[in-house]
Amino acid sequence: MEGVLIVNKPASWTSHDVVQKARGILKERRIGHTGTLDPLATGVLVLCVGRATRIARHLEAQDKEYHAHLRLGVTTDTLDSDGSVCEQREYAPPSRERLLDVMRSFLGDQMQRPPAYSAVKVSGVPSYRLARAGNAVELAPRPVSVRHIELTSYEDPVVGFSVVCSKGLYVRTLCSEIGEALGSGAHLTGLERIRSGPFTIEAAHTLEQIEACRMAGTLEGLLLSMDQALADLPLVELSEADTRRISQGNRLSWESATDSPHYVRIHTPEGALLAIARIAAGMLRPETVFS
Repeated sequence: MEGVLIVNKPASWTSHDVVQKARGILKERRIGHTGTLDPLATGVLVLCVGRATRIARHLEAQDKEYHAHLRLGVTTDTLDSDGSVCEQREYAPPSRERLLDVMRSFLGDQMQRPPAYSAVKVSGVPSYRLARAGNAVELAPRPVSVRHIELTSYEDPVVGFSVVCSKGLYVRTLCSEIGEALGSGAHLTGLERIRSGPFTIEAAHTLEQIEACRMAGTLEGLLLSMDQALADLPLVELSEADTRRISQGNRLSWESATDSPHYVRIHTPEGALLAIARIAAGMLRPETVFS
């Protein structure tokens, strides 16, 4: 069994829990996800099954969209409501205009420090394990981007907002940063990923639905093919001779309409996905070739 499965992750489950459950249902060990969701969070978790694990990094690189809620006036050690309270602050409730101004100040490219309670590895050990043992490590900032942010509700002390962002951005860190910019402090209280790349919450399946399809023998109908999952990548048409060269891992000279490096799909003469290639510096270079 191979393909891409869009799961609607339930609250209180880790992303690894979902992967383990899917392995049991699909009877396939080769399953990985394309972007961790914290236990508090719900929503779109993209699973790559079988050979589709080879395209995970291409799917993981895509933008994400979330609906979130934060609470002003309280900070926690994990930056969300699953953690222990660090501080409760007195503050004057900000106006909607002030909230909007602060939120919009985070638009664009920036450096963000991952929270100590995260899955980022420190010498091979997840950071959250060190933090739980009292040995929290300050992690290095990493480049992220906020593409869009919108205030969706506000009834002090709870603020609702939506955000479209790059991979690697921690929404609970963003909530904490918004709270600090307001002077009130804040922590994340609810999070739903409603989109990961082209995959939306409307297309996601609950674990119960996936289990029911297994019982009915219709699991294959839930899986997207690798070609379908990569449909956002442009398709390059090649001659039969060039297709054969790509299938053997050879690169080709290639003129591109843009100087920016980018990825494309390549099909076999029969129309099946053959390879993912990168166009850069006048060359078409196969990076993942499927037999």
